[in-house]
Formats: sequence, structure tokens, C-alpha cells
Amino acid sequence: MADTSGNEFRENQLVVTAKRALGLNKFYVAIAIAIGVGVLIFLNPTYINTAAYTSATNHTGVLSSVINARTGGDATLGLPLLAVPFTVLPMMMLTTTMVILFVYDKNNGVLEYLISLGMNQRSIYMRYMGAALLNAVCYLLVFGILNLIYSYIQFGTKALGTMLLVLGIGTVIAVSTVAFIMTMMMIFSVLQKARSGGNQPLAVTLGLIVVFPGYFIPFIFPYNTAVAVEIGIAILIAAVAILLMLLSGKYINREKFLP
Repeated sequence: MADTSGNEFRENQLVVTAKRALGLNKFYVAIAIAIGVGVLIFLNPTYINTAAYTSATNHTGVLSSVINARTGGDATLGLPLLAVPFTVLPMMMLTTTMVILFVYDKNNGVLEYLISLGMNQRSIYMRYMGAALLNAVCYLLVFGILNLIYSYIQFGTKALGTMLLVLGIGTVIAVSTVAFIMTMMMIFSVLQKARSGGNQPLAVTLGLIVVFPGYFIPFIFPYNTAVAVEIGIAILIAAVAILLMLLSGKYINREKFLP
């Protein structure tokens, strides 16, 4: 029988790291949840689905009046995709907690302790990366299911196509952005001469820049074009994140946790 105790230990440590990050700063977690609820209620993509818009004119909240004024009652713009950047934004909040935890652990010698236990630099970084992705996936699963249920209750099955498409694009961009931020955090840690980890928030700032176009694309392009642009952005961010992860072994080895 194969010995799985090592794998179980690593999985447990991944969960512990994820929980530590969430518990370290509950303010960011609260903001992430608040944004998720706001997207569910006010930016649910099926509210402004091009096919279902006429049946959802008077009970969609503030956004419906914006669409009506902008499109003359014809929701031809890509506004259902406005939910994408607001789905990624909570990921930024949750990833910020992980960056804060990394800086905290680096400043307090936790990383040195992990090295003394026999872990190498890359495995330590991958633990924080995996924990950040775990938090992101759990969040996306919870609010993705809630959005699908809410959409089904409101419109039945006729708008689920739009809902699934937007959720799919948002998920790819969100997970890729988390991976991008964490790999950039690793790079900044390598390049940083001081061991304090003080410039790690720059990684989160770069993540915000990456998703910033998503707030304008739905207002600029027609729906089909906006979908194509968002898919292109999702593929680009995913490709960059994967490339950085594949190259991580080259720059992580430069990091020195010990004097």
C-alpha cells in the first residue's frame, strides 16, 4: 500500500495556510463577500442578457436605467460582462490576505523555520500559491452556484447560457490573476535586497492593472465583440501566469531566506 501520509501532510498544511490568510485580516474577507453579494443582486449577468432584457426592465435596480439610457432600451452592449471584473475584484481582496501573510511570515522567520524542516524555496512559495488558489476556487464555487440558482429562480433556463459564459470567463481571469499576483510576489521577493518583504503589495497593484480594462470593455463593445475581447484577455493572463510559474524554478533559487 502506498504511503500517502506525506501527501496528506502537505494538503493539511495547504488548508492551514489558506485559513491563516483569511484569519489574518478579516477586513479584506468582508469586502470580498460584500462585493460577491453585490454582484449577485445588482450585476447578475442574466439581468441584462440581450435576449432576456425586455422581460427584466423594471426590477433590475440602478443598472437597468443605465442600460436603458445608454442603449435606447436595446441592450446591445456587452454589459452582462460587467460582472467579470467585479468577480475578479474579490479575488484581489483574498489574494491580498495571502500576500500579507507571506510578508508577515518572512518578517518573523517562519520561512526560515520551514527551510530548517527540509523544505526548499520553491515548495515554500508553492504552498502560498496553492493556498491562494484554494481560497479563490472556494469563493468562486460558492458565489458561482448562488448566481446560477438566483438566475434560475428569476428567469428559468433561458438565461443560463449567458450566466455560464460570464461565469466561465470570470473564473479563468480570476484564477489566472491570482496565480499572476502570487508569481509576481515571488519575483519581487527575489529581487528585493532587504528581507522585510515591504514591497510585496506591488504584486497586487499589477494584478489590478491587469483586470482594469474589464471595467470599460462592456461599455465600449457590442456584446459578441466584448465576449471575444474578454476571452482573449483571459487567455493572455492565463498564458502569462503559466509561463511565470514554469519559469519559477529559475528565479526562486536566487531567494535567500537565511543569512
